[in-house]
Amino acid sequence: MGKGSKQRPTSPTFYDNWDAVFGNKQEVEEKTHEYDCYKCGGLDEDDVFEEIEVNHEPLGDTTVPRTMIILTCERCGQEVERTG
Repeated sequence: MGKGSKQRPTSPTFYDNWDAVFGNKQEVEEKTHEYDCYKCGGLDEDDVFEEIEVNHEPLGDTTVPRTMIILTCERCGQEVERTG
């Protein structure tokens, strides 16, 4: 503002229009899931079946156990990935 100038009065509809455009957006907390199924979406721990498979692989003259954890969806039977 220059010297001696007064601020223009704000139109009463200005704030209504501002809220209509930008809104009072309240942050919505999205529920995060531990597991993700491609077919069913996000899953909790109760919806996942965990199968532990131990394979013995040769290493030189001995065999070494290698543990694999296979996660499957109890709803549809598809493989599940851990999201965290």
